[in-house]
Amino acid sequence: MKPGWRLVLSPLLLLSLALSVSLVLSSGSAHAQQAARKPARIGWISLFPLAQVESYLGAFRSGLAAEGYVEGRDVEVLARSADGKPDRLSAVVDELVGLKPDVIVAQGTAVFGLRRVTQIPVVYGFSGDPVVAELTDRLARPSGNLTGVSFMAIELNEKRLDLLRMAAPHARRVVLMGDPVHPGAALEIAASQAMASRLGMELRWVPTRNVQEVGDLLASLAKNPPDALVVLPDSVMLQSRRQVAAFASEHRIPAISGWSAFARSGGLLTFGPRLEESFKRLAYYTARILKGAKPSELPVERSSQFELVLNLKAARQIGLTMPDTLIALADEVIE
Repeated sequence: MKPGWRLVLSPLLLLSLALSVSLVLSSGSAHAQQAARKPARIGWISLFPLAQVESYLGAFRSGLAAEGYVEGRDVEVLARSADGKPDRLSAVVDELVGLKPDVIVAQGTAVFGLRRVTQIPVVYGFSGDPVVAELTDRLARPSGNLTGVSFMAIELNEKRLDLLRMAAPHARRVVLMGDPVHPGAALEIAASQAMASRLGMELRWVPTRNVQEVGDLLASLAKNPPDALVVLPDSVMLQSRRQVAAFASEHRIPAISGWSAFARSGGLLTFGPRLEESFKRLAYYTARILKGAKPSELPVERSSQFELVLNLKAARQIGLTMPDTLIALADEVIE
């Protein structure tokens, strides 16, 4: 530049330079924030082995993705299991709490191990009645730090017996089995007994508190099998589903329940909530909590999507021909 000359920058050029510097600085700041930000930690806990509940965990992960969360970048799912051993649940809860998750998702009865955890939000997917289970004293505005989805719908017990009548019109002597301490079981039993009376069925309730009691009951029924078995959807019966289905097949009687896993394990039919959809819904609750909502602000929901699953292979094995009207109603037919 020659002596006496001055560099004169136009206002437009000055503005352009300022914007460029601002963009560089903001970009660097954003990268620094992203590098510093750690993925939110989501604890997942089940009483059952993880391989056994893989479809539920997968549905939950799918729900997180639908909410815009990328695992590894935005969230980290810490899955733990008591491997089917109730006496291990407390230690597994302690391990999970020690990992300092931002929220814990409980599958099924694992939620009972979390009632003593009061400082971490808990989201549950649970087959019982949350009020009877004392997880909350009201559904609309949950008390404490727990909320979620209940799979229990009392009215479905009546519908299952109606479906049994369609599938097996001859069935009169029916045994109803399930865990008597499952929260809400008394409501399901009462609804089933009332419907059986209207249909002219003789319904006998037999409590089965664990897998051993299920085996003992089936052994006693072998001497004089009933016309049908109705299985309440609870964790004891879920564990026993193959045993019950095998007994029904051997004695050529229909066996029905509420969860599709029962039909896929050899039962005749199931009518109940779409559990995968319910576990996707838990991801919505989790996302809301990660964004700042409190569990008490998220009402407990009941499953709203249901499915009828028919096992035609099981029907053939027990000598039943399923009516076309029933097949037409089915959401899934197992050939």
